[in-house]
Amino acid sequence: MIRNKSLFIVSIAYFLAITSGFLFIILFPQLRIQYPVLTILIADIIATIVIYLFSYYYSNSSIYDPYWSVIPPIILLYWILIENVISINVLVLMFSVLFWSLRLTFNWIRGWGGLDSEDWRYIDMRVQSGRYFEISNFLGIHLFPTLIVFGCCISFKYSINKTIDNISFIIGFIVCFIGVMYEIIADQQLYNFKISNKNKIIKKGLWAYSRHPNYYGEILFWFGLFAYGFDYGDLLLIIPPILMLLMFIFVSIPWIENKILRTRSEYKKYQKDVSMLFPEISYIKKLLR
Repeated sequence: MIRNKSLFIVSIAYFLAITSGFLFIILFPQLRIQYPVLTILIADIIATIVIYLFSYYYSNSSIYDPYWSVIPPIILLYWILIENVISINVLVLMFSVLFWSLRLTFNWIRGWGGLDSEDWRYIDMRVQSGRYFEISNFLGIHLFPTLIVFGCCISFKYSINKTIDNISFIIGFIVCFIGVMYEIIADQQLYNFKISNKNKIIKKGLWAYSRHPNYYGEILFWFGLFAYGFDYGDLLLIIPPILMLLMFIFVSIPWIENKILRTRSEYKKYQKDVSMLFPEISYIKKLLR
């Protein structure tokens, strides 16, 4: 299928998904007033189901991939409308979220081949799950990431009412900004490397200190959001970004590295020399040599 046509279909899918979520919110005003967090959670799940239906129809779970970056700004907008507050700190928070969202969405668009191209991880899952694939497809590929991202976005509720001179708010902005810049640089270095180095391992730039600097930047962003909304009375907000970190360490990264090892045995040495995620570990190792 033509790539532009594929992107148009995905755009329609997300328009319908977001519209469905907002319709639920509008149709149940009492629920929105009494249980605002529950309301946006249900709307989020409804939107996820709409995207899943498109993924199922087109037999391509990659349709869900941009959900990760498209929905958080919508959730933030919801809280801004509910709290009815517009201030400098809200604009700063919106900048952080949009900066991250636009970068990640652009990177997905740049790398996606269209509806004829599905992420290799989902293809592997189809093979491994067999006739039970749709269960793992909905629960693992669609719903689970939605719930983790939603949990991380709960901090918006607390962030928008803070003053811009709040120390945790300032830390949140700095950590989010560094995280997104880290992702931008890492992804561009990888993109440039792949053009003339097919089937080789990148070991330059940020990739000399972390085997997955793009994921490191992503994790920084989510912990930055936690810092934005941090309050001593709401320490449970740290759980979602920790779960996000664990998902990368125990699911996403091993999945990718096992695939690389199947075709490039020299990756084993790279694993020994360079930290899986945290560049600080590699920095310390190099200093101690």
